[in-house]
Amino acid sequence: MKLDHTKLIRGEYEAERLPADFSEKNRVPDYAFNVLNMLGLLYTPIVDEAHLSQAGRKPEWPKNKPFAACLTHDVDDVSAYSFKQALRALRSPFNGLSNPVRKAERLERLIKTTITSTLLGFRKDPFHCYERWLNIEKKFKAKSTFFFWPGWSNVQKHHHTDCNYEMQDRILFDGQKCNVAEMMQEIHRQGWEIGLHPSWHAFNDVDELKRQKAALENALDCQIESVRQHCLHYDIRSTPRVQADAGFKFDSTLGFNDNIGFRFGTCYPFRLFDLQTQKQLTVVEIPLIIQEVAMLSTIKGMRIDAKMAYRYVIQLAKAVEAVGGVLTLLWHPNEIIREESVRLYSQILAYLRGRNCWISSVREIGNWWVKLQPGNSA
Repeated sequence: MKLDHTKLIRGEYEAERLPADFSEKNRVPDYAFNVLNMLGLLYTPIVDEAHLSQAGRKPEWPKNKPFAACLTHDVDDVSAYSFKQALRALRSPFNGLSNPVRKAERLERLIKTTITSTLLGFRKDPFHCYERWLNIEKKFKAKSTFFFWPGWSNVQKHHHTDCNYEMQDRILFDGQKCNVAEMMQEIHRQGWEIGLHPSWHAFNDVDELKRQKAALENALDCQIESVRQHCLHYDIRSTPRVQADAGFKFDSTLGFNDNIGFRFGTCYPFRLFDLQTQKQLTVVEIPLIIQEVAMLSTIKGMRIDAKMAYRYVIQLAKAVEAVGGVLTLLWHPNEIIREESVRLYSQILAYLRGRNCWISSVREIGNWWVKLQPGNSA
């Protein structure tokens, strides 16, 4: 099968293969629907390689760095033991669950979580050390993007996969008692980017996405420019236009939950395309290449250990460096309780720093691309 790279980047191959409607499904359509996976090309940036083979130039990065890495964190959970958050989860446990057995399992799990949170709520919460991620990145002179949920009360329609925290929920950050909004403000003050991690149902609802964007902006008191859809719940047929109409400049959703690799055959940033109007949009995609859960989860995805995961990461990092692209990483902050995962993250940053890589956030990489490399956008 000969691929049309313009059609690939625009998302036409993906649109042809997606289910007609997956808005209420529990699982997001993943790599098995991807045309590159079917052709055994998921780990190869074929669009970028073709660009270079046709006398195209590699992107130019700050200080003549040979390639870039984009660090991101999806803030799905701020506390391991929270009675309030457990109760919120109980209020919408069944959205999208049609199987009675799964409904019962979900309810049982939520009840156990509520009881555990009640009994252990007085203990030091293992998630309350978000500053560790900042300290790890400071060590390598890097900064990242933290995608925060807008708060339970700022979401009109809930889904059982949605986050359950509020901006006013109390936590501990860097040894200080504060709420989520204050932690977010401090992370921003130190120079890290805050982006929006919207609710499940916001993927095709521009009013909901605008409302959640505004809520996060009010809590932070600054403009939010970057977005990553929760659970990577994204429909190439509608989400690009919704994001553009909501006022976002950058997205970093286009990757996988159950695998790693180049979903659109590229590790270069590119402008999203509206398949309905057949027009290029202003939103710049920083494609997601590697998500830690896809590698390290024991119940889904690749199901590999940290040692093997590191080998896969290096394989993809070398492919990205060869074409001068961007290696986008997603590490969930609640992974802080798994030292194996934290060590792997540090290992990867050490490798990237050793390769003279420019390591930055979604916003910084996106702004650099828009300002200095507009001709390279697909």
